[in-house]
Amino acid sequence: MGTRLNSLLSNIEKTRGEMIELAHRYGYSNPNVVQCSQKLDSLLNVYNNFGKK
Repeated sequence: MGTRLNSLLSNIEKTRGEMIELAHRYGYSNPNVVQCSQKLDSLLNVYNNFGKK
């Protein structure tokens, strides 16, 4: 597995954990949770398109 892919996967897991923590603390509709969720969506889109170029 390449360094870029490892870094991407690590970032996905970190962001997922952050989102879960924020959601437990503030609730799912909190703007910080929504923003973190959008960041996670973006990272997952990058992962899904990884290597398709």
